[in-house]
Amino acid sequence: MIHIARDTVLAEQSRKAVGRVRVDDGWDCKKVSDHFGGFMKEIELRLGLVFYGGVSLAIYMHGVSREMLNLVRASGFRLDRKAGGAGEGAAERDLPPVQSAYKELLDILSPVADVRVVVDAIAGASAGGVNGIMLARAIAHDLPLDSHSRLWLENADVTRLARPQSGISRYLKISVSPVLDRLISSRLNKQIESTETREKLRRFMQARWFSPPFSGDRFIGWMLDACKQMEETAEPGRTLIPRGQTLDLFVTITDYNGIKRRIHLDDPDYVEEWDHRRILNFHAVHRAPGVVDSQFAAENIPELVFAARATSSFPGAFPPATIAEMERVLARQHLAWPHREAFLKRGLNLTPEAIGRHCFVDGSVVMNKPFAPVIKVIQDRPATKEVARRVIYIDPAPVEPVEADGRHVELPGFFRVILASLAHIPRNEPIGDDLKELEQNNRRSRWLAQLIDAAGPMVEQAVKGLLPKRRTVTPEILAKCRKDATDAAFRQAGFAFLNYQSLKLHALGERLAGLTTRLSGVRDARKLEEPVLAQLARYFSTLTVESKDLLGRNDPHVVALLRGLDVDYRIRRLRFAIRKLNGFYQFDPGSGLPPPNTDVLDHMKGLLYDQIDHLSWRWTEPFFGSRCRDHAERFVKDLAAGAESAGDQVVPLLKCMSSMMGLADLDRLQDELFAETARGLLDKDRHASLMRSYIGFGFYDLITFPVLQRNDFSEVTEILVDRISPRDAESLHTENFDLKGKSLNSFGAFFNRGWREHDYLWGRLNAADRLVSIILSAAGKGTLPQMQVNQARARIFLAILEEERDKLIEIPEEIARVDDLVRSVYPDFAHVKEDV
Repeated sequence: MIHIARDTVLAEQSRKAVGRVRVDDGWDCKKVSDHFGGFMKEIELRLGLVFYGGVSLAIYMHGVSREMLNLVRASGFRLDRKAGGAGEGAAERDLPPVQSAYKELLDILSPVADVRVVVDAIAGASAGGVNGIMLARAIAHDLPLDSHSRLWLENADVTRLARPQSGISRYLKISVSPVLDRLISSRLNKQIESTETREKLRRFMQARWFSPPFSGDRFIGWMLDACKQMEETAEPGRTLIPRGQTLDLFVTITDYNGIKRRIHLDDPDYVEEWDHRRILNFHAVHRAPGVVDSQFAAENIPELVFAARATSSFPGAFPPATIAEMERVLARQHLAWPHREAFLKRGLNLTPEAIGRHCFVDGSVVMNKPFAPVIKVIQDRPATKEVARRVIYIDPAPVEPVEADGRHVELPGFFRVILASLAHIPRNEPIGDDLKELEQNNRRSRWLAQLIDAAGPMVEQAVKGLLPKRRTVTPEILAKCRKDATDAAFRQAGFAFLNYQSLKLHALGERLAGLTTRLSGVRDARKLEEPVLAQLARYFSTLTVESKDLLGRNDPHVVALLRGLDVDYRIRRLRFAIRKLNGFYQFDPGSGLPPPNTDVLDHMKGLLYDQIDHLSWRWTEPFFGSRCRDHAERFVKDLAAGAESAGDQVVPLLKCMSSMMGLADLDRLQDELFAETARGLLDKDRHASLMRSYIGFGFYDLITFPVLQRNDFSEVTEILVDRISPRDAESLHTENFDLKGKSLNSFGAFFNRGWREHDYLWGRLNAADRLVSIILSAAGKGTLPQMQVNQARARIFLAILEEERDKLIEIPEEIARVDDLVRSVYPDFAHVKEDV
């Protein structure tokens, strides 16, 4: 694998990547640069999406997800063609009206800021989990969402969701129909004026008593059909994930039975508690053009549909989800489940024997607003351009501000307390803690950026003295300079080095403990991760105690250990170099440097990301062969048996891993990249600056690693938070507007096709309004004149109406009303309808 990578790099060295920067749609670079007084910038708008639960408000959220996909696809159409990446082949296809309107907005912005929209992570609970799953599939393999739209509009109806009843049960309940009619008339008359809704509500209330009214089997069948229909237009190898990037999906579910967790204490030795929270994680990686390593492929449909069924299993409405139910529906449709055992182990952490004792209910019971996994992922997600990071959460029913009127608050009754405890309160858990932690991370990012910038001149001065002044820097000279700079940094650190090295060894121990338990193949090996870490820590402590160097800076045993196994230090070093490359995209006409060639910078960063991918691969089980697996198995089995000889297995295991990792070869390859490849791609000054960052990374790591306390160094970037809801989309806001799905305790849209169409349409319109604002915010305030902003919004709104006019057959009056509203809000652009 290493030799293939080296051949690729050497071949790339011969390429002449220098040339004029290309701008799409006929813009002339020099004219654009002269007009705006500088070189235009390229921005990646990186999104993390969080979909809340909300029962029938899922239909509104589906409208939002449609617009997310439209924007990502329009962005890919524009920018991926030149890179031969996710948008490969896009030039041969015409864009639908809405995607074309988004593309026009991005085109208008491009002379000042060429914006590319990338989704890094999606998380969802309950109804939001279902939409997150389908959107992730669509992005991972560039699939349509039309079948999902049909699922919501046609099948998300109480009469189709309801479980079949026996004849005698229904006959007995006919006798109570007059009572139900009077109840609906007296208690709900002001809310429910639709005849269709009132009739379906009466039928629903005649459903089985003390039994969930909705059918899990039917829901699974519809989801399977929708996923299969997505594949009908699929093209192998297509994706909307940029090359070298990863898309993560997180879906929350509640394990009704739970798993017993052991927590170690002082006295008693341990306690045990039940853990009911599950966060299922699926991901896809775009490794090379046409090569997508994905858990969203057609062969993964069964586990994705099970996740959708489990996360949306609203207590009392659906029966709990089980693996047996999923297998029953698959057998009925003659479908296989290729990755069943892997999913049970990886996703649910359950053995095939134990799965029969577990059932799963709505994910919103334990986590309705899954911010934490998204924030954790996107902080470490790399970008290939200047980056603007956003967490966008979709909340169809935000809390309305209510002024206190001084009236006495009535104590809730018996059933209201039970309902609030089971559904309302868990679904409205506060997000303040997650957002507060995000703000703390943003403050730390700002502080780290300032710290790095402040240390930069001193580090560059120290490194300058190590580089030869007249000789060409070869890979061998670069390697020596790198080692000398790191030694100098460690000497100057004094006693602060003790804390730095201790943290590095602890982080390495945690990585190795996790890898060892996974490699061992021993059942329930994850429970032994702590004992494995304790043995590794004891060995590391022995090395440092026996060191003749008081601070352990040059102890040969510790140095050999880190050189052979410290993968994450290399990743941090490459990420830091990429941060330096990101700074080259900004052009200062007074710097005396030529304008940056962004194609060249992209190419160099792509080579570095390839190296990061090679390094990251070394933390995965498939990288290692049988010899390391045998060592890990013996080690873990000895620990499980309490054998005193378990510690004797540490050294052979680490030697085997070190030999397999081959980090010395990758070090040489990376030295060649910076010394030779970069010299052929970059101008002299930028190349020298990049080499100094690479050589002097040891100085920066001493500063940043103890603060970050993470194994990985990512771009130091703030993450801003935006919301999409009916309250935030103000362009088309009208007084007393509300979503139909909010009625009947958020089940309302299940009782009326017209209500579903209404909420779906407004989900699209609200999302379009907010996405335009977010794009403009990422590009910079005042980037476009207000006239052009208005025109862009009007075109997108009218394009949405045109796409849906013949499909939303129950709400022609609402479509006509919105059409008139758009033209009244933007009267100067009434002509755009004909253009769309």
